[in-house]
Amino acid sequence: MTLRFSLKKLMGFVFIFLLLVYASPVHAELQHTPASQQRFEDVSYWVKVFEDPERDAWQKPGEVVKALDLKRGDVVADLGAGTGYFTRRLAVAVGNEGKAIGLEVEPKMVEHMKKDADKLKLPNYLSKLIPYDDALLEPQSVDMVFICDTYHHIENRVEYLKKLSKGIKKGGRVVVVDFHKKQLPVGPPPEHKLSEEIVLKEFHDAGYRVVRTHCILPYQYFIEFGM
Repeated sequence: MTLRFSLKKLMGFVFIFLLLVYASPVHAELQHTPASQQRFEDVSYWVKVFEDPERDAWQKPGEVVKALDLKRGDVVADLGAGTGYFTRRLAVAVGNEGKAIGLEVEPKMVEHMKKDADKLKLPNYLSKLIPYDDALLEPQSVDMVFICDTYHHIENRVEYLKKLSKGIKKGGRVVVVDFHKKQLPVGPPPEHKLSEEIVLKEFHDAGYRVVRTHCILPYQYFIEFGM
């Protein structure tokens, strides 16, 4: 009887403790941290996430790059490149005559991409550290800006897109791949996502037009914009 009472009492204490933790302001803040304020400093952790072989099944990187119809010699900026998951593939697609530049706000991610490029012996796979509010593109320097699973992290997006347009060559494009705003088996929670309608409106407000849309991904929209 004493043991049964002790276990019951202990479980009661555990329940109260968990209730206090999950109701605390700290936990609430973590749960509702805006996507734009999330950090990706732990490279070893994010390598496991971004480079998970299971990602290939739904991200379909080969099909995405093929759909972009890149030309040898093109210069591509991969905005929010992370571990270089797409950057290295874009570098192969544009050939040695072209460049694929992984743009990142996290210094450790930039260092990771540099090591990755050396390991893969891809001299046209580059990486560059940028601030949160500007991609720092030289005027009319890139043929395409590729933004995969990153657009929802950007603040003041319309103004950001206007700055971005100055770095795109005539006839160039901006490509957005991001998660549909609903509960999905992969990706961030719905409150961190942007609907396709919002993305279309923001690009329109920034002076862009839709060039093409692709319906090859199960969980994401895939849109090309031009000026």
